Amino acid sequence: MLIIDTAPALSTAFIWAWASVTYKDYMRRLSPLTVNFLRMLYTTAALTIPVVLIGLNIGAIWGSLSGLLSLAVGDSMYLMAINYSGVSVAAPISYSYIPLSVLMATLLGEPLTIFKVTSGLMIMLGVYLLSRERTRVTLKGVTLALGTAVAWAVGQTMIKVADVNGLNPVSVAFVRVATAGLVLLMVNHVIHNDLTTAIKTTLYTRLPLVAILDLGIGVALFAYSVDLIGLGFTVIVTGCMPLVAQLMAKFMSGEKLTASKLMGAVIIVLAIATAFIQ
Repeated sequence: MLIIDTAPALSTAFIWAWASVTYKDYMRRLSPLTVNFLRMLYTTAALTIPVVLIGLNIGAIWGSLSGLLSLAVGDSMYLMAINYSGVSVAAPISYSYIPLSVLMATLLGEPLTIFKVTSGLMIMLGVYLLSRERTRVTLKGVTLALGTAVAWAVGQTMIKVADVNGLNPVSVAFVRVATAGLVLLMVNHVIHNDLTTAIKTTLYTRLPLVAILDLGIGVALFAYSVDLIGLGFTVIVTGCMPLVAQLMAKFMSGEKLTASKLMGAVIIVLAIATAFIQ
C-alpha cells in the first residue's frame, strides 16, 4: 500500500479536527442537539443539487442507517457521555469504536491482523492521555460512551456496505446527513428548541461552511478512503483526529501541551504506523 493512498483518510482527520475545535464556539451559545441539527441542515442543503445530478441507488439504505447510527444516535450519546463523566472517560471508551470497526470489517472480507487490533487499542490509550482531566466516573457516562462506540462502529461499517453496493461517496454523505437531520429535527421540536432563531443567528457565520466541510467533504473523503484502502485502515488513520484537534487547539487557543498529551500524541502516531506493518 502506498503512503499516498492514506491521503483521503488523513484529509478527513484534519477536516474533522478543525471542525471539532470550531464547533465549541457554537456549543457555548446553543444546545448541542441544535448545533447537531444545524450541521445536518446546512450540509443537506449544499449536497442536494450534486446528489440530484449523481443519483442514488440501493446503497442509500445503508447510508441512511449510517447517518441514523453515527450522527443522530452516536454523536448525541457522546455529548451526553461527556456531560455525565467528562471527556477523559467518554473519549477513550467511545474510541473503542476503532477496534470494533476493524473486527466488523472482517465480516465484509477485510483481513484481520494482530497489528490492526493492537493499533486500535493503542489509539484508545493515546486518546485517554490527550483528554485526561479531573473528572468523575459514572455508570450513565460509561454506558453512554459504550453505546457511542457501538453506534459509531456499526455506522462506519454501513458506509462500507453502501460503498460495496456502488453508492457514490458524495451520495453517501448526503443520505447520512439527510436521515440524521430529520431525526434531530423531530427531537429538537419535541424539546422545544428554537430552531428558527438558531438558523437566523448562524446562517451568515462560518458554521455552514464548517458543517459542509465536516459532514460533506470529510465524509465523502472517508467513503472514498474506505473504497481505496478498506474500512479497517481508514478508521485507524482517521483515529489521529483527536491528536490533530489538540495541536490545532494549542495554536488557535494557546492551550498548554502537557507531558501526558505529548505521550498520547506519540502513542497515536506509533499506533497508526503499527497498523500498516505487514
